[in-house]
Amino acid sequence: MTAYITDGSGPPIVLISQLDSSADIWAPLLPHLDGLRTVTYDRPGTGSAPPRPAPNPPIPHSGFARELAGLLRWHDVREPAILVGHSFGALIARAYAATWPDRVAGLVIVDGAIPQFHLMPSAEKKIDGGTEIDVVAGQAEILAAPTPTVPAAVVVRTHGRWDGLVQPPHPAVEDVWLTSQRLLARDWNCPLIIADNSGHQLQREAPSLVTYAIRTVRDAVVSGEPVKTDPQAAEAAGGHLDS
Repeated sequence: MTAYITDGSGPPIVLISQLDSSADIWAPLLPHLDGLRTVTYDRPGTGSAPPRPAPNPPIPHSGFARELAGLLRWHDVREPAILVGHSFGALIARAYAATWPDRVAGLVIVDGAIPQFHLMPSAEKKIDGGTEIDVVAGQAEILAAPTPTVPAAVVVRTHGRWDGLVQPPHPAVEDVWLTSQRLLARDWNCPLIIADNSGHQLQREAPSLVTYAIRTVRDAVVSGEPVKTDPQAAEAAGGHLDS
């Protein structure tokens, strides 16, 4: 794997990409995080990282989390990090937090994938960088994961929007998706921030809102106090707090 680390203050911000995507997907967001230490990376088979060697069997979410843990150790990122997971990357972040809770300072879920839900049921296999995901084992891992006790926030796209499209792949997708984000925020006792005008690619379409969530969690981590959200600040960033 290939890591890209910027200098900055405070706990490292580890940005975990969506399915089959490289570190480049975070490029629109990084200028907004100027002054913070960030870590982006290419998983095997994405960006400049070579694919996993044969036999390359299917791996669950914990396998991707284990690779990330090794990458951070290799680059001497030892202090607890704030994990920011987008889409499938959110499942990697949740698996990481379940396995190494002492290495996690905070969590930000950016339109996180639902572990037990397929947007397109006809697509039986999920592939990331040339490696098949063991979806069933991964689902079991996430469902059995303990509730994190670190500062956290959940950000979700605008209802009715998907990857720049007005209509999602199935009309029922949006209701199930938003409800799942609400349940996650409830279970984690953290704020849910809803974008006013963004599809799934929030880091590109609403970078200010994702930045607001990250900096809000970071402030809580640094201060040792609960996450504090400001409705006016969220509105200025292009979103609103879920009621």
